Amino acid sequence: MRAVRNTPNELILGLVSVSDRASRGEYRDEGIPALEAWCRDAITTPVQIHTRLIPDDRCQIEDTLRELADNVGCDLIFTTGGTGPARRDVTPEATLAVATREMPGFAEQMRRISLRFVPTAILSRQVAVLREIGEHSTLIVNLPGRPKSISETLGGLRSDSGEVLEAGLFASIPYCIELIGGPYIETDPEIIEAFRPKSARKPAVQKSVPPEYEQAARAAERQIAERKAAGAPLPGFSADEMRPAGRDQGEAAAQQDVHPAQPAADEAPAQKIITARNAERGVPLYAANPSTRLEPLDVLVRDPVNGADPACTVIFLHGMGASPEDFASLAQDLFAYGGPAARFILPYAPEIPVDWVNREILPAWFNIPKNVALKDEDVKGLTSMHLRISQVINEVISTGTPAERIFLGGFSQGGAMSLYSGLRQARTLAGVFSLSGYLPASASLEHEITQAARSTPVFIAHGTYDSVLPVTLAKHGAKAAAEHARTVIWREYGMDHELAADELSDLVKFMNAALAP
Repeated sequence: MRAVRNTPNELILGLVSVSDRASRGEYRDEGIPALEAWCRDAITTPVQIHTRLIPDDRCQIEDTLRELADNVGCDLIFTTGGTGPARRDVTPEATLAVATREMPGFAEQMRRISLRFVPTAILSRQVAVLREIGEHSTLIVNLPGRPKSISETLGGLRSDSGEVLEAGLFASIPYCIELIGGPYIETDPEIIEAFRPKSARKPAVQKSVPPEYEQAARAAERQIAERKAAGAPLPGFSADEMRPAGRDQGEAAAQQDVHPAQPAADEAPAQKIITARNAERGVPLYAANPSTRLEPLDVLVRDPVNGADPACTVIFLHGMGASPEDFASLAQDLFAYGGPAARFILPYAPEIPVDWVNREILPAWFNIPKNVALKDEDVKGLTSMHLRISQVINEVISTGTPAERIFLGGFSQGGAMSLYSGLRQARTLAGVFSLSGYLPASASLEHEITQAARSTPVFIAHGTYDSVLPVTLAKHGAKAAAEHARTVIWREYGMDHELAADELSDLVKFMNAALAP
């Protein structure tokens, strides 16, 4: 069945993994997840992906390429696997058999990049071709099979100073697709910058700031100014103040009244800090060079409290000035309220100077201006942290957890960061939630929300009497999200900047509904 573009600039992309053993289910295919992760992170315009996992059979490879090009209508097809000198490696022959014209430059550059790493790259027989049928044309490119090699081949290589050593393959692909009659593709220049002649470039979209956003900013400024005039101290962001409600020893009795009996946690595998991760296991965003690779976030991992296999993974971001340890018990709290057995991954925010607290250096996901004027938001910091959070999500997916079983959420500034990143993710997640947070950079959401993120359900909870982040600010973010995402749930509670029993109960209902078949 022919694919239908949802927008005029949507790329219809085919991904084909060629492997006898993976197609028989003997081991998990790594090619398609690696390709999809890289493409969705690199391509900023809409992408519609069609995947195929097939054995090393020449006839079946040819039939699959024809089906994706002619019947589905793919603009671009990437294959991975089957390009070596072994007798079963027949992907290049099958690709040439369906071609109308060859594009030798792509293959030359692929081998040039790979030779930077291994001398056996010369044994690779990858090809790139055009298939032109009627009015439709498709670019077909054979890629390596290993995730790291895919990233290096598509993204290219740079020196420590940022000089391009080898141009990534994908730098030339958007213009090629346009020349053969396909859509106008744009990319994230932090990952790969698409090259076009000046005459072929479209002007950048001008983004406007909604008046409601400015009103919410002024309301936040007024509340802070009133507290200063009255001599009242501004709310801090210390770990103690950001600790979830009900954690103090003096409240132990009250906590027993509102919490059901909690199962004993399996402590042996439950708590460990991951300070170094093997790039081979995960799906890297960038080629392995210092100038483009982002430092991975350290994380605290809590396995399901009942010792069972996780039904989902929750990536939870703590508040400014706090730490993952302050929220480590949240997994057990949610499970006690009837939530799923979840693996919690709690990243550590880097320590940075924050203008809002007089340049004090403390754990924070991004900088907040001293006057909380949202027009001066730290967009660069938000974008950079979004990519680092995406790396964590990619790694979880590469270990076998589908995106549809991953939640991204957080408290206070962590909730704000979760909304910003979750609504710009390349895949549809199980859900995104913000507890006592807000939506940063909502003015750009209209142009930056991805097609996949529109389908991700969103849960936003806030306190009516929040003295740190005004409820008007949170409401504005919920309204902005609801204009672009299909499912946005807003809940308001009679509380300050904290967590409450009713709030956790509603969050559990949200999670269970999102995971329901």
